[in-house]
Amino acid sequence: MSSEIQNQKKIEENDSDDDCPRKDIALAVRISNIGFEMVFPAVIGVGLDYLFGTVALFVVLGVVLGAVLGFWQLIRIASKTDNK
Repeated sequence: MSSEIQNQKKIEENDSDDDCPRKDIALAVRISNIGFEMVFPAVIGVGLDYLFGTVALFVVLGVVLGAVLGFWQLIRIASKTDNK
């Protein structure tokens, strides 16, 4: 029973640490999602241009949309880290 209590205390200590690896991994996942958010609309734009026979119309719209979404997410992450 005492080993279970010690394990629980270790888990609680790890959750309270600022250098917790889980927080680092979560931040890395958020940043990689930003990359996908920036690229994915442009890739969809390529497909839509091919489908509708347009020349780079949807790609340009996708790049703009991806940049706006990516920077918006970066600002959200930066504001969350500044508040801590």
